[in-house]
Amino acid sequence: MTLAGCRSDTVRVAFRPHVGSQYHYEVVVRTVTTIRLGGAAPERTVDQARLETDQTVLSADATGIRVAVELRRPGSAPRHFVVRFDRAAQLTAVESIEGLPTSVLGPLGIAEIFPAAAGAPPDRPLSAGERWSIDDRLRLPGSSASRLRGAGHLVELGLLGGRKVASIGSETRLPVSTVSQLRGGQLTLAGVEITDSSATRELADGAVARASSTTRGTFAVTLVSSTAGGSPVGGTMDLEVTSTTRRIGGSGVATS
Repeated sequence: MTLAGCRSDTVRVAFRPHVGSQYHYEVVVRTVTTIRLGGAAPERTVDQARLETDQTVLSADATGIRVAVELRRPGSAPRHFVVRFDRAAQLTAVESIEGLPTSVLGPLGIAEIFPAAAGAPPDRPLSAGERWSIDDRLRLPGSSASRLRGAGHLVELGLLGGRKVASIGSETRLPVSTVSQLRGGQLTLAGVEITDSSATRELADGAVARASSTTRGTFAVTLVSSTAGGSPVGGTMDLEVTSTTRRIGGSGVATS
């Protein structure tokens, strides 16, 4: 990316798509979890996945934006769901996942697919170097409503592939409290995840051209077996999720 020097211009970076606009992304996610339960030895799991998403804007008005999403991962069947963003591209809700409960994605799945949604810029004119506070209400699948707090800043303005862009950075904290039903039991998880992210947004419509993020957290875990006489087993889970997002293709503006 070729970035110009900071300018005094004010720009709007909020998400402003047209109905019918389409966006295609490649997302690479690496997840490292270390679980310690009771007196058992720590269990470390590393997973890396390359995902592709096709996103189509269903509606866009003063209340927000609804987007239909197809998610593909090699070796798995495509997944379809509908999400809602506010005008700053902050993910606020998951409306449906092929008719299944939203909890099937897990507590952190959506944040991995849309890493640039967290800490999106406010819907007002911004100048290069400007900073803002982040305080958003967010509901992740499988968890109770929580507040995303932190700070963001417009790093600089520039050009990417001949298009005007803004470079955005943010640091956020999100309390997480989830209850998941597992085969043979129930898993409760509680803690705080901290995310550092950066994103390059096109000034034409506020869409993300590329992004990266790192999320870390340590959570208290309780596993309750559903078998007769099963007693709770406590422990901890350390989590690190890194993701990179790359826009595939050019403008997402609908041609019809």
